[in-house]
Amino acid sequence: MASQTPILVPVCLLMVTLSAFVVSQGAGNNVINCTDWQLSYGETFSGTSSRTIESTHDYCDNLNISQHYSFSNSAFSAIDITFDDRTNMEDQQDILTISYVDGNSMTQIKEFTGETVDGLLIPSTSFELSFETDSSHHFWGYKLTATPLAYASCSQFAADEGGTFDTLQPQVIESSHPYCDNMTVNQHYNFTAPQAGDFVLAFDTQSYLDIGDSSLEISYTNADGFSTQTFTGDLPDTVEIASDWFDLTFSSLASGYLRWGYRFTVLPSQPITCSEFYDNHGTVFATLEPSIIQSAHPYCNNMNVTQHYDFTHPDVVGIILTAHSKNDFGHDYGDSLALRGLAEQGYDHSWYGEGVFLDEIVLSPGPMSLRFISDSTDQYWGYHFTVTFQTAPWSSSSTTSSSSIVANSEVVKHLRRPEKIITPKNAAVRMMLMFKQWKTMLKEENK
Repeated sequence: MASQTPILVPVCLLMVTLSAFVVSQGAGNNVINCTDWQLSYGETFSGTSSRTIESTHDYCDNLNISQHYSFSNSAFSAIDITFDDRTNMEDQQDILTISYVDGNSMTQIKEFTGETVDGLLIPSTSFELSFETDSSHHFWGYKLTATPLAYASCSQFAADEGGTFDTLQPQVIESSHPYCDNMTVNQHYNFTAPQAGDFVLAFDTQSYLDIGDSSLEISYTNADGFSTQTFTGDLPDTVEIASDWFDLTFSSLASGYLRWGYRFTVLPSQPITCSEFYDNHGTVFATLEPSIIQSAHPYCNNMNVTQHYDFTHPDVVGIILTAHSKNDFGHDYGDSLALRGLAEQGYDHSWYGEGVFLDEIVLSPGPMSLRFISDSTDQYWGYHFTVTFQTAPWSSSSTTSSSSIVANSEVVKHLRRPEKIITPKNAAVRMMLMFKQWKTMLKEENK
């Protein structure tokens, strides 16, 4: 037996080594040690699923590694990068840099170091990864997941000159996600359908432009003349356009701060008759698409209309009702609208007369009731609300799929816009929502 021992030991060691290599392959990383890692120059991925890229754990001192990764599927236009929570590098000394090819030149996106490593969205299907370490301390290293996305590319966005819509169905207009540096995009939109000419632009809640470096300008002509509105940073919930056309101009500077961009739904105000209004008993909203709740314009006398709405999408944490600037019951206190949200004992919002509409109401998710009453005297324009939704950042609508091509993904977490700045006009309603959510959480904890 003693003569067989020298043969058995190397075979066992070889089996262990091969086993470690196979497990590493299955994890999406071909690295066994620092020597082999430095010989890796990257990879081209031909599939549609996410890929894992990582350092050795721990990494070594005195490294200078450059690797190139790309997704070859032509359906993709961007890559979502997220980091493992264990990612840790010597702060300010060991640095991971991610760059991408913009035209014929390499553009650096971001440097990462230390423990707090946020993800990013790359407006390209390929990227360069560089990692440099000094001769002192070393830590666990990094592990990232690269998910290909099928958004419109920056070049497609820049070439889009707008369009003509001959329907009153909602239309979605958006930038690339993210947009790129040094962009100037001019688009013209025209609406030729009968009765076109009064629209609401309902912005996706993740829409955000870098303040000072990018802007969105919307121009149109109405009865009051030429009007231009310019937006940057946190975009509004809605924009009203009383025209059958508008021009859109988007611009960005060479700031290096790539934000998600914008997406909005064009909602035509389709007129309804008093009989259609009276026969409308409400509906169930099962998706996150913006919508409109409105009366007839003008409403009729002697009406008593009750409508029930429910919001069943599991990711909704708040319902936002934005009042149209035309909302008007005159000064006739015999005409009124009352609204009741979830778990309310009575109608907790009521409107009488002109100019008493809140700009925005935020309700908890769940059933909502509207009750409209008019007397036998004057008639006025009535009411019009745009319905949009707040979603949970941890929800299924807030992450990208890792198993298939992702088109128009709802939210990329690390590029979500910051929480809206609380202003006097909406502080009260947002506090109301927070208080309701706090009560709900307490009830759940006490069960």
